[in-house]
Amino acid sequence: MGRLGRTARRLLPSTAGLAVIGVFCLLMVMPSGVTRLASSDSVNPAGLRGTVTVLQIRGPSDRESHQVWVWRPPGPDSATIPVLYFLHGYPGTAKDPFANGLAAVLNQMLQEGYPPFVFASVDGNGERHSDTEWANSYNGNELVMDRVVDAAIPAVEGRHMRDAAHRAIAGFSMGGYGAMNIAMQNPGVFGQVVSIAGYFVVNDLSDMFGDVPSVMAKNTPSAHPWLARGMHVLLDEDASDPDSLIRGQAAWMGGLLRKYGVPVTVHIQPGQHNWTYAMSALRYSFSFLVGNWRQAAAADAGLAPLKP
Repeated sequence: MGRLGRTARRLLPSTAGLAVIGVFCLLMVMPSGVTRLASSDSVNPAGLRGTVTVLQIRGPSDRESHQVWVWRPPGPDSATIPVLYFLHGYPGTAKDPFANGLAAVLNQMLQEGYPPFVFASVDGNGERHSDTEWANSYNGNELVMDRVVDAAIPAVEGRHMRDAAHRAIAGFSMGGYGAMNIAMQNPGVFGQVVSIAGYFVVNDLSDMFGDVPSVMAKNTPSAHPWLARGMHVLLDEDASDPDSLIRGQAAWMGGLLRKYGVPVTVHIQPGQHNWTYAMSALRYSFSFLVGNWRQAAAADAGLAPLKP
C-alpha cells in the first residue's frame, strides 16, 4: 500500500493554511446566533480551494492496487478535521464523484464558509467478482469491506487517525448498501452513515456470499437494524427510481431503525437513478453531516452540546 510518488502542492502558504483552519474551527463550533468574525479579522475565503490526490492501496486480499481519490481542504491535517468516505455504485469507479463535479462543489462550500472536511472516494471493484457489494466474500478470496476499513482509512488519515465522531461513510446505489453494511459490521468506526438510493437487502449478483445462509444474514442490514445504534443515519432516495430493488427502501429501512432508537433522517427528493440526482443528494448530505460534526467540534472545544 503506498501513495503516488508525486503529491499535489498545497495552494496556500502554511501560515495562511493554519489561519484558515483556525477560522473554520471557530465556525464549526459557533452557535447560529453568534456573529461571525469581521472580514478584517479572518482569511478571505474567496480564493480557497482544496487539493485532489490519488492514493494507491491494497486490501488484505488484493493482488493489484486500487485507487482512492481524495479531496483535502487547505492547511495542515488534523484528527479533528472530519473525513467522509464515499462508495460508488455498480458499475463505477472511485473517480465517479470527481468526474461529476465533486471538487467544485467542495471548493464552493469552503468559499461560502462551511467547515472543512476530507472527502475520500474508494474503489470497490473486485479482482475475482465483478459486483462486490462492497462486502467480504464467503470464502475470503475478495475482501472489499476490509479494503475500506483496513487499507483506505489508514492511507487517508495517516498519523491523524480519527475517532468515530469525526468519520462518516456514504455511498450511492450499491455503495449505499455497502455504506450501511460496512458501518453496521464495524461498530465504533463510523459515527455517521449516508445511503443515497441504496438498498438494505441482499442483491448478490456475483456470488460474493455463496448462498451461505449465515453469510447472507450477516450482510443484510435490514435484518439487524439495532446494529446502527450510536450512529446518525441519512437515507436519501430519488422519488422516481425505476428499480424495484431501491424504490421505497429508504422509508422502509428508516422505520426499522426508528424502532430501535437510531436517529435517522429519511429524505426523498425529485430525480432518477443517475449522477444528477446523486450529486444533489451529496450536497444535501454535506449539510446533514456538518450539523452533527459541529457537535463533535463542540466536544473537542469542551463546550456544552450545541442546539440543532
